[in-house]
Amino acid sequence: MTREARRISSQLEKPVSGPAPQPNRHSVADHAVAKLPTPFLDRVKTKDGILSAPSFIYGEDRPGAIFGFFHIEPLTARSSHEERQTGLHRHPDFDQLLIVTTGRCLFEHDGQEREIEAPCCVYTPANVVHQFFYRPDATGVVISVSSDFVAGLSSAEQAAITSMLRLGTQRVIKFRTEETITAAQSLIDLTLDKFASRHPYRCDIVRYLFGGLLLELGAALDVPSYGDPRTVNAVDLFRQYRDLIQLTIGAIGFSDDPRPPSNTVESFASRLSTTPYALNVACQSVCGCSARDLIHTAILEQATRLLLYTARPVKEISYLLGYSHASHFTRFFKQRRGTTPEAFRRKAPRDKWIELPPKH
Repeated sequence: MTREARRISSQLEKPVSGPAPQPNRHSVADHAVAKLPTPFLDRVKTKDGILSAPSFIYGEDRPGAIFGFFHIEPLTARSSHEERQTGLHRHPDFDQLLIVTTGRCLFEHDGQEREIEAPCCVYTPANVVHQFFYRPDATGVVISVSSDFVAGLSSAEQAAITSMLRLGTQRVIKFRTEETITAAQSLIDLTLDKFASRHPYRCDIVRYLFGGLLLELGAALDVPSYGDPRTVNAVDLFRQYRDLIQLTIGAIGFSDDPRPPSNTVESFASRLSTTPYALNVACQSVCGCSARDLIHTAILEQATRLLLYTARPVKEISYLLGYSHASHFTRFFKQRRGTTPEAFRRKAPRDKWIELPPKH
């Protein structure tokens, strides 16, 4: 280990005292990379001068929620067979981007398995239960980022934020041109270098480099342009709406909280101090869907997780998801999955059943 790596490691391993910091969702800059609260970094280690992933990225317990969070790690930091595969887990408060520059990778999203080949990007939204297995020839990086860190990329065109939001419509993004591959690799190399540095403006540099990478990814997306995303500040409103849906519906069945409030466009609009019309305009301009479609997609995904990864009865799941009768939930699920919830669960491999979290 180099002298600089030892210095970074010794600073990061200092014990933490005092209460955990309280989040301030209105001050993104105060919680960005260079000023991450120490509890979120105290388990970070260095390897050959590169910061390796905090252990909570892989599903362990961690203190509080993640705010202003960004982390990047090269796949080469995972040298052993055990390190090149991850068990089923989920991240409730940040997204991940796996960018594979060479080789192949197997991954699973909410029970759906797929193998991809470089060069490409796999986008894993918050709450998606997932696991990865990296082939020995795979190289690339894993980027973990919270929504409010991305919000700090605000610009007149909102292009970088829009690209990040649109990644959710297409989980795998192929790099089809040499120009895109070269540009993405250069941005990745610079981001790794600055993230591991002690530059006084590390936060801003990393943020803008990541914004540039998002623009390259956005250009590679197979999605049409749905119109001017600046209409009624659509990008910011869509981000808030998506985050609130993830926070509300994504926690259903995985926490001890009682049944959540009504999951309707009107209720979410009220909580965001806006109107259903404004939400629909925002959703159409950013991703080409209605505000109700976004809710239904989230409910279907959460129902899938609860059926696959918990032993909760179907009636209980339907109640938690807001259905007054289990038959209504069954009809909703069958229309979209082509099978009933009971049949879907019966076909699931039993060795993948896990409680997230375990029942008490």
